[in-house]
Amino acid sequence: MYRNPQDYIERRIYSSLKRVWIGFKIEKNDSVHDKLKYYAEDIQKFERQLRLPISDFSDILKGNTRNDIGSQTTKQKEYSGTANNEL
Repeated sequence: MYRNPQDYIERRIYSSLKRVWIGFKIEKNDSVHDKLKYYAEDIQKFERQLRLPISDFSDILKGNTRNDIGSQTTKQKEYSGTANNEL
C-alpha cells in the first residue's frame, strides 16, 4: 500500500492535524478556554512535525506550554523561522 513508511506517518499526522483543527473550531464556538489551550498545543505540535508554519495562539497560550517545557532550542528555532521536527 505505502512504498515508503514515511508517507504513511505523514498522512497520519495530517489526519490528526485536521481532526484537532475541527475540535478547536468547535470549542472556540463554545468558548471553553481550557480545552482551547490543549487543542492549540496539539495543533502546534503537529505543525512542527510536518514542518509547516507554526500557527500563532499567543492569546490562548500564555507562558509555558506542555510542548515547550524544557525545550529552549525549539523556541529559538521557531523564532528563527525553522521548526524542530521530532517524530
